[in-house]
Amino acid sequence: MRRKKLEQRRVELGYSQEGLAAELDVDRSTYARWERGVQGPYPWNRPRLAKALGLTPPQLRLLLDEDDEQPTRLLMPSSRKTASRLAGNDVIDALHAKVQEIQLDDRKAGGGLLLPELELYLAQEVAPLLTCTGVPARELFAATASITGITGWMAHDSGRDDQARQYFDRAYRLAQAADDHALAANACASMAHLAVELHQPQDALRIAAEGMRQARSAQGASRLVARLHSMRARALAQLGDHFGTTQALTDAEAVLGRASDEEPARWIAGFDHASLAAEAALCHLHLATQGEDGFGQAELREAERHAREVIRLRAGDRLRSRVFAQVILANVLARLGRTEESAQEAHTACRAAVSLSSARVVHRLQELGGVLSLAPGVPEVLAFRAALAGLAALPAERRGEIGQWPV
Repeated sequence: MRRKKLEQRRVELGYSQEGLAAELDVDRSTYARWERGVQGPYPWNRPRLAKALGLTPPQLRLLLDEDDEQPTRLLMPSSRKTASRLAGNDVIDALHAKVQEIQLDDRKAGGGLLLPELELYLAQEVAPLLTCTGVPARELFAATASITGITGWMAHDSGRDDQARQYFDRAYRLAQAADDHALAANACASMAHLAVELHQPQDALRIAAEGMRQARSAQGASRLVARLHSMRARALAQLGDHFGTTQALTDAEAVLGRASDEEPARWIAGFDHASLAAEAALCHLHLATQGEDGFGQAELREAERHAREVIRLRAGDRLRSRVFAQVILANVLARLGRTEESAQEAHTACRAAVSLSSARVVHRLQELGGVLSLAPGVPEVLAFRAALAGLAALPAERRGEIGQWPV
């Protein structure tokens, strides 16, 4: 069914199909299919499309849905069977496929755009299954724990850290109900990350230790153990423990090196060499701010090396990870006195961030803008700050009160 309102909005703003497609960095034929109703914009296209049309993401969604014969959602299944219409192990397989779909969309679009839809999916599609008979209970609790944990990450990416903690708490308790040690450890890794982001290193260390204990009873958890070691490293870096940080990163690398032939546990989040390099870059950057000048320079060079490694490895659909690495690299370069390079890298990250809906990305770019404001006359800095101003309409990071951790 043709999307007449989308076409009308485009014409009102003076765009041709070719012009709007160029603005969105897609082929004209792709955009034409959107208007014909053959397909819809992918989640990672929608923030830029909304901006070009002068709409908020909810307004764009409403405009697209009004033109559809059957209103669709980003994450709610439409043409294929939903999990609630299946039975037995088919339910678990459908939920696992949905988890993979969600993770793919999240990497490209960011949590801000997808969170409302995922919360709706969790409430309307997943929660009712918990009272169903005929579905393996432990597997169902495990699937729900996984989706709840992903919802927590999207809340965190949207700047809603109080909600993120609540989702991680629920994911941990659901994993316990499923008697799934790998998923419990996975929830601990998420909570440890959040504790680090909230500058609660002692809590992060305690939670990571509990995650390690859970992981010892799990199969296929080597990548998860490496992730937990990296969370320990982040916390130790915040405490200024150079030796402990280095040792934790070494432990993470050793465990990850042994995981290549291992079949990972079904529901846990991925963690690879690029993930570890990103955590290592943050560790060295944090240590650099605490050390003496000579020592700090060495830490900054290590941070630069790791950040460049992430950028090299994170090609393709891993847009948010790559942007985070670019922001880390720009921070490092600024502290090394390479202002022009820093601003150029920051400008590149800013342009890419337009396609994301991530309060975390915006917040870190704004912090970087403050660092580079000390060199206001540099042309590259002026270009970056102009691009940064264009992100002002995106959601800012918000942090509410964080209650007690469940471990």
